[in-house]
Amino acid sequence: LGRLVEGRYEGVELGKFRSHEQASAIQVPASRQPTGSFSPYFPGRTLSSLLFSSSTHQRTSIIITTDTTMKSTTYSLIALAGLLALTHATPLPVVVVAPTDLALRQCGSQWYNPSSYACRAGADSNALCPVVNGEPMEECAGACYTPYRYNCNGTDLSEKPRKASGTFTLTASNPDQDFNGQPIQASGNHFWVGGHAATYCPSNVGSICSSFPNDMTLIGNGYMATVVPGGQSIYWQKDGALAFTQAHSSSQWNLSYYGGGIAYEGGGYFGPNGEDLVTCPVVPPGSNTTAWQLFARLAGVSFSSSCVGVYALVHDQNITAGAWQYT
Repeated sequence: LGRLVEGRYEGVELGKFRSHEQASAIQVPASRQPTGSFSPYFPGRTLSSLLFSSSTHQRTSIIITTDTTMKSTTYSLIALAGLLALTHATPLPVVVVAPTDLALRQCGSQWYNPSSYACRAGADSNALCPVVNGEPMEECAGACYTPYRYNCNGTDLSEKPRKASGTFTLTASNPDQDFNGQPIQASGNHFWVGGHAATYCPSNVGSICSSFPNDMTLIGNGYMATVVPGGQSIYWQKDGALAFTQAHSSSQWNLSYYGGGIAYEGGGYFGPNGEDLVTCPVVPPGSNTTAWQLFARLAGVSFSSSCVGVYALVHDQNITAGAWQYT
């Protein structure tokens, strides 16, 4: 008898083949030869099937999924033991067999890679939801969603409330990356994952300088939470970078969108139109080390393969300023 173990059928091994070889026959041990004949059929590179037929029974197919990028990988043709007695049994239905060296799982009738998808039981019955930024999306009434942007009441999705006021900090979230959980900091008029905030406080303003956290990047809706006269604005540059203005200046270099991103109560921070965020390894000016800079996936902007997706999580704060000014 065969059984399903971790996304594959284990049973009687009938033979082996390599996916790139156009074999003319499958060698089956004489002790396991059933009545009838085996003939290989290769309709394409992604699916191969082995057809068994006998003079008294219907044809039965065993379909083996293959990965075209693994041309030299050996696959086993596995069948339930009942196949060996087809002359005395009801023909078996189609059996789907996953490659034995891939950690595939089964979700309903679908095979999936758990590093890319999650199987969610819900209204859509065993829906596959993608893994985004290292986190599987949730399922709501047949739709996949991120809880950093939406709420689900069991039957409907609704957008989380957007922050209308107050200050907050951001932390990076991507469990697949070493920077997961690191604060997002302001430095060099841009935003970075990890590191320290670059701040300045003139000596002539007195003891007020010591009243600020100074190593916390505190922001509000479209502005840096500072007390420097004139303030500091947040904006998006044409390459998707999140930036802020210099103190005492309203200049916005390479401006694409004025104002910050969309911040959700108890959720995440997204681009100016709700775009996902991405972080890329960049060597900041005046530095010889690489840091992770924050960008939004703006329309028409492409990113290198070294960039990775990230969620920026919103954390409310009960203070009004993080520094005199950020630099």
